[in-house]
Amino acid sequence: MKAYGVPWLAPLKDHPLLKVLHSSWRADIPDLSPSFNWDSVWVMVIVKDMRPVSLVEGEAFIDMIEYACPGFKCPSRWWFTKQLEKAYQSTLEDLKKDLQKRSSKISLTTDAWTSIATETYLGVTCHYINDNWEMVSFVLCTKPLEDRHTAENIARWIEEVAEKFDFSLRDDVQAIVHDNAANVVKALRILEEKHGVASLRCAGHTTQLIVNHALKDPRINKALGAARSLVGYFHSSDIASLKLKLKQEQMGTAQHKLTQDVARWPVTATLSDPEVTKAGKQYLDMKADQWSLLEELQKALEPFEQATVFLSGEAYVTVSVLPPLVKGLQKSTQTAFESAPITTFQRAAAAEIASRWKFETTYDEDGNNVCIFAAALDPRFRKLKFLSTDDILKVKNKLQTLALEARRVQVREEPEDDSPSGQPDHSRQKPKSVLDMLLGTDDDEEELEDENPGQDQREDAVRNELVVYFGEKPIPKDKNPLQWWKEKETKFPALAVVAKSYLAAPATSTPSERLFSAAGSIVNKKRVSLTKEHVDMLTFLHSNSEW
Repeated sequence: MKAYGVPWLAPLKDHPLLKVLHSSWRADIPDLSPSFNWDSVWVMVIVKDMRPVSLVEGEAFIDMIEYACPGFKCPSRWWFTKQLEKAYQSTLEDLKKDLQKRSSKISLTTDAWTSIATETYLGVTCHYINDNWEMVSFVLCTKPLEDRHTAENIARWIEEVAEKFDFSLRDDVQAIVHDNAANVVKALRILEEKHGVASLRCAGHTTQLIVNHALKDPRINKALGAARSLVGYFHSSDIASLKLKLKQEQMGTAQHKLTQDVARWPVTATLSDPEVTKAGKQYLDMKADQWSLLEELQKALEPFEQATVFLSGEAYVTVSVLPPLVKGLQKSTQTAFESAPITTFQRAAAAEIASRWKFETTYDEDGNNVCIFAAALDPRFRKLKFLSTDDILKVKNKLQTLALEARRVQVREEPEDDSPSGQPDHSRQKPKSVLDMLLGTDDDEEELEDENPGQDQREDAVRNELVVYFGEKPIPKDKNPLQWWKEKETKFPALAVVAKSYLAAPATSTPSERLFSAAGSIVNKKRVSLTKEHVDMLTFLHSNSEW
């Protein structure tokens, strides 16, 4: 076959396994001729595997194509670039159409990132719950930033993203999740005042700030510094790493890498070996009280780690978990430890939690209360045990208002009854006296009652929904609240509309950070010449490749 003329494939031409695989392959895919649509296949290879477009001009790639499809001529990289641009426009229009079809509000996450080429981008992701009560997430953009990162510019850039995707920040966006950077916080305050969109600080970033502040005790810092020096020494010494592994085997301890969770005694035994540690470096061994302190610190930090991991999820509801979880973290700081520095850490962490998460755990009549309303609409936490009795009543009253508004919108969207029978007959009305005009007549009161006969019924229905909903027992914590709402939507139709909008918000800006992980793989050392527009295009296509 002509394909075996490829030099580096020639030694394999008579291999029996290759013959079997080749015949089987061609049998499964009958059309490997030049007419086969290879172009779209390679576009997906570039997008999904984050390969550079120059891949199609590589010698080995061309040889592989010649082997797979003799006679096929691979187009140039410029042609593939045009195909990627077309794919971007097509996917963009599809996402915009899907956004228009949704029946609830969306939430956004945003974060900034600097590439290896020292170019800055603003990432924005979108999240909502579809009609099947499933979490839907996709990337809107990796927007290149040209100007200074002032609050005013950041607010304007987010407005430009909303305009590009044809949605309104005021009417369509429930909340925007962001980090605690001063310029970003100020930008969201601008958007909140201008468009009424809720600002929600990233719970993961807030947790990090809480822990960092609480770790400032000098004794903890000294122990952590000693641990870092110890780990750095083992990472820089092959002999020390090998000896540590042998000591772990001899002592029957787990074969951990030396990071933060390693048994003390194998490390101490390894450092005492003169082949590993010279006489002048015995200071590397940590003192007994430092080992004990760090062991207790690890236990004290474990709740914060577990909370961060859970809240960073995208496939399940997280924002409603934040208020009860914050109360749980407060309770964890009351655990008794022997070490005085850890007690200091706990006091500092408790104070930081109360300060930084005040609005997530208390009802504010002038605030957006996204987390509070989400918890109330999560059947696992609807008893709102983290709130006072007065605040619980205020939350229920506000939810009733939101549900009534949602119901009115539904009614406005329903077909109107244009039949003449629905209009009042004023032809036989008696003339009114001056006294009747001043005091009003019985007929006037009847007209007012008949003006909107369905309004009282809707209000009664919504009030009944709230009474029944909050009267039911909470579902177990391990159950999926979205599955519950899917089954109960017809029972609580007005509340269901509000729940879709509030439960969709992520608790962290992790989706934007994951976006930059993909962008970092696209903008690597071999692709620093990519234009900013193509970085946005490739990141968008890769992140939304399953759409």
